[in-house]
Amino acid sequence: MTDMKPKALDDATTNPDPALEPTQAEIDAWVEREKARRQAWLSGPSDEERADYATYLRRRRLADAMDATEEQLHERMRQGIHYSREAQLAAEGAMTLLLRWSRQTFTELVKAGREWEEETVLPRTRRRVPMDDEES
Repeated sequence: MTDMKPKALDDATTNPDPALEPTQAEIDAWVEREKARRQAWLSGPSDEERADYATYLRRRRLADAMDATEEQLHERMRQGIHYSREAQLAAEGAMTLLLRWSRQTFTELVKAGREWEEETVLPRTRRRVPMDDEES
């Protein structure tokens, strides 16, 4: 069987050119750069980088909101007015129910208190209990 690799390619892979190989100093410098890069990644973003990213996000969201068409802005305003009115009505309804409940409850408590007084506090007619000696 014949070898299909060209002779020049076989020589280049077995005998690399020393001028193409990195020097030990270049390898060491790369190792140091890579260690520093990985350590910076592990440390996370700096405060300045975080602030820059937060500013970027705010600007992007504002730009997205402003890209809405006039019709979309009008619809959002209508929905805002609608939902704020519903929230107001819900709060007013809750206060009305609370007030009615408290009046009804207060009335019921007063009624129960009067009934309890009638049963316990008002003097009853006394009944004489006979002693054992008197029965004989």
